[in-house]
Amino acid sequence: MKYTEYIWDFDGTLFDTYPVMVKAFQRALRELGIKEKPDTLLFLMKKSIAETIDYYQSRYQLEELFFNRYLEIRHSYSFDEQLPCSGAVKVCFQIVQQGGRNFIISHRESSSLYVLLDHYEMRQFFTGIITGDDGFERKPSPEAFHYLVKKYQLKKESTLAIGDRILDIQAGREAGIKTVFINSNHGLECDFADFKINSLEEVLSL
Repeated sequence: MKYTEYIWDFDGTLFDTYPVMVKAFQRALRELGIKEKPDTLLFLMKKSIAETIDYYQSRYQLEELFFNRYLEIRHSYSFDEQLPCSGAVKVCFQIVQQGGRNFIISHRESSSLYVLLDHYEMRQFFTGIITGDDGFERKPSPEAFHYLVKKYQLKKESTLAIGDRILDIQAGREAGIKTVFINSNHGLECDFADFKINSLEEVLSL
């Protein structure tokens, strides 16, 4: 394999969690009498969840408790509604089988990320995992990428950063790593990724 180290985003890249995230956010807003279209929420969340939360808190003068309520609702959804993305299990397994290593850098909190990985028996495929609870600057900062490169002695020329959002690509590029943008057809375009793919299986042929 030309590439042996794979640094994955989680939401929307390895796991199809955006439908649940949008529904939970919509419900949290609706409880406060605020109506918003799912497509609008998805578009904003695909740019940045943190910015989406800040936007609605500022626009409607929402309390900080709003975010906690959003998480509470999101946690109420079943695992069956938060499946791995098509090909994710197969691709991560095959990378390990071929002697490669998988890593995750995500803004998601540790508890729900590990629960999903364990439920679908995927944690075994990952050498290192960084979550939103680990204290690193959020993407597009490359801080977490630099940490993984140093800790696991990753060779940048053999490493790919894979994500479905522009900030994933920005962070990878800032860290000096080749980047892969997943085209998920949600209206986002990224012209500066090193590679663009339409399915996870394409990663193995890069």
